[in-house]
Amino acid sequence: MNVKLLILGSLAVILILASCLLASSPAPQPKTQPVNFQAQIRPILEKRCQPCHFTGGKMYEKMPFDRPKTIHTLGEKMFTRIKDPKEQAILRAFLAQGA
Repeated sequence: MNVKLLILGSLAVILILASCLLASSPAPQPKTQPVNFQAQIRPILEKRCQPCHFTGGKMYEKMPFDRPKTIHTLGEKMFTRIKDPKEQAILRAFLAQGA
């Protein structure tokens, strides 16, 4: 009789622990939308890097910031001018997407 109670008690504890673990699992993260260069990245660059790195600027031929490829090439070196943490987060997300 005591063995049956011990087994039932153990099973109850295991079921309670399992249900607690399942209940405390984090909810699945929603898929994040891809960062759009024209809508999200370019406005940051225009605010921080114009006129030099845009059409007619003295650095445009070497480093045109109106092209996603340039931003991917520079990577986090962009942060020498872009200090705002929110803007850096958007740029990091864009860079993480790949070319």
